Amino acid sequence: MIDISTRIRKLRKDRNFRQQQIADYLGISQQSYSHYEQHKRELPIRHVIKLAEFYNISTDYLLGASPCRTGEFDFNSNYVQDIPLRNILLVLHKLNPRNRLELVRFLSFLNHSNET
Repeated sequence: MIDISTRIRKLRKDRNFRQQQIADYLGISQQSYSHYEQHKRELPIRHVIKLAEFYNISTDYLLGASPCRTGEFDFNSNYVQDIPLRNILLVLHKLNPRNRLELVRFLSFLNHSNET
């Protein structure tokens, strides 16, 4: 699972920002921001919210609670451990109809078990 420090570093680099630019946006020093990316300090919730707004992504994605950057599915993102959703769908597609139905029933059972 990717932690928040890895996510914020990747988001920054993907968009070609310098640490200083992000630090300025957050109103902190570049060194403080660097400590967040290096996982030396925990990122305060107020900064999580500001970074989600800045990058136009969900806080759930930043926190690792969602594989999707926004409310939409990203079929190339890791959905289960290190398996992209696209790969899961390809495996499902290869199942015969009977096995597909059994899997759906099993998932329904698991979902029902989680609710109780």
